[in-house]
Amino acid sequence: MFMLLSYWLLGVVAGPLVVLSSFSIARREQMSWHVLVAAGWTTPLAASTFLGSALTYAALVAPRSAALVAWLVILGLVLALVDWTCHKLPHRIVGTLFAGGLIQLSFMAVAMRDSELLVRAGLAAAVVFVPGLLLYLSLGAELGFGDVTLATTLALFLGACGWPYVALGLIAGLAAAGLVTRTLLALRRISRRDPVALGPALLAGAVYAMLQG
Repeated sequence: MFMLLSYWLLGVVAGPLVVLSSFSIARREQMSWHVLVAAGWTTPLAASTFLGSALTYAALVAPRSAALVAWLVILGLVLALVDWTCHKLPHRIVGTLFAGGLIQLSFMAVAMRDSELLVRAGLAAAVVFVPGLLLYLSLGAELGFGDVTLATTLALFLGACGWPYVALGLIAGLAAAGLVTRTLLALRRISRRDPVALGPALLAGAVYAMLQG
């Protein structure tokens, strides 16, 4: 019970910080109280509610990897909000997500005496990065390099769970991206030439897959 309460509290506290960070990045402004006020009270409240619920659920269904999932969900929400707002995935945030995940996986490998876990995670990241880079070089503006680095980072997280989860997470993310794109086109919110944020869908797919593992 204490663990569930701790993760719920972490999510509630992280909500306003996530909104502050994402709005500051999207608006290219310094983090300040003014930025948070400009976001209104509903957005931080929604973020706190979502994170509190998501982290509590992660602690309930996957207690061993709850900290890893929490790191992914919190930083992932920052990236999702920024990408949805201005179609950018800042490398410093993606890099922070990658570094934090690598550190946690290293500790998990030592604690569980399972070096294969860390090796598998690294191989998964490499396997995703190479074709992703080739696609980026061939497609140009149609695929952002931030999408490649994010997919690589998510493969690191998913690789710790196993190769089937790497496939499940990426396929689920791409399927979600396709569904969102089709819906927006049907509602005429975008045209076929408009860019669509891929980051939120990739993140959702990865979190979904990790909770299955």
